[in-house]
Amino acid sequence: MFLLEQAAYPAAHRRLKHLSSIHVAIAAVRDGTIDGEVWVDRPVEPRVALLANGDAYYLAGLPDEASDSLADLKELIPAWAYLFVEDHWSDRLGAIWSNTFALPHPRVRLGFSGASHGPAATVLPEGFRLVPIDQRLLDLEPGNIETVTDLMEGWASAKLFLENAIGFCVLHDGRIVSHCATDSVSGSRCELGVGTEYGYRRLGLAKMAAMATIAECVRRGRPDIEWHTHASNKGSIAIAKGCGLIERDRHIAYSGNLPAENVGDLDPATCRDWGLHLERASHHISWYRFHATGAWTLAGDRTRALANLRQLVDGGWEGEAEWLEGYWAVQSLVDDPEFKAIVAKLRALKEA
Repeated sequence: MFLLEQAAYPAAHRRLKHLSSIHVAIAAVRDGTIDGEVWVDRPVEPRVALLANGDAYYLAGLPDEASDSLADLKELIPAWAYLFVEDHWSDRLGAIWSNTFALPHPRVRLGFSGASHGPAATVLPEGFRLVPIDQRLLDLEPGNIETVTDLMEGWASAKLFLENAIGFCVLHDGRIVSHCATDSVSGSRCELGVGTEYGYRRLGLAKMAAMATIAECVRRGRPDIEWHTHASNKGSIAIAKGCGLIERDRHIAYSGNLPAENVGDLDPATCRDWGLHLERASHHISWYRFHATGAWTLAGDRTRALANLRQLVDGGWEGEAEWLEGYWAVQSLVDDPEFKAIVAKLRALKEA
């Protein structure tokens, strides 16, 4: 496989065209506004193209015509990848991916294409303020500014982010508590991401930020708005539909992560099934204990969750204590004395 320079990205355009029509990130990598890498099996008229953007990997092409590249793909696609493939690759994953424990799960794409105006704004609760994500916000340095600086990390530069990204955040007591912003943009297209701090959910804040962002996207000539989420994420889908977006289609992603983003997205029985699967997988890929901890927490089995967490840390996991404390699936455990003791042990091992 050949790693392309950005000037040569057009060589992969034909192969990635279908996936690009679903994922704005592919077009944004091609444009050079967000970070990514593109590999092809040959520089001219490639049969296979692989694009990486953060932990997301997109694979397109003709597996039957490029059998000599399958081993190279297996070297390129990491076990932790969040993988999207064209349909004809779905029965070839074992040949091109070392992670044999990843499972398929559905995702939803919603859209607001061709809208001539954004949805009408409504009033925020008292004490909250809606502000655009721009240089003035950065200069203000509100609390939780990492919400914005983390968004910037995926872009090719801070300058490109400030020039191209569109978004709003909600401030309360001088800190960011909710936000909506474009994860990627290309031409008239953009894809939105949204998030709210745990203690501020169910107040309508994310919807307010999203409505303002959608209106600004339309005003700035990016009316082809897309919103991607897990099919299990009823809250995200409800926010999107409440802002005037409609479901466009569903597609499949492959991952070893829990196919959810919030407590309650999956029922306890499903979480238990995931816990059993992730425990089995952890005998081969040790960091699966991290996700098993989350699955058992959501299933309501504190003992098994802590057992997996303990094995994760004792097994020499290279992750950070902050990752555990911030993991959405284990928030019900963060004040548990045993959980705190395990996290403290991880910190001590890191500092040793």
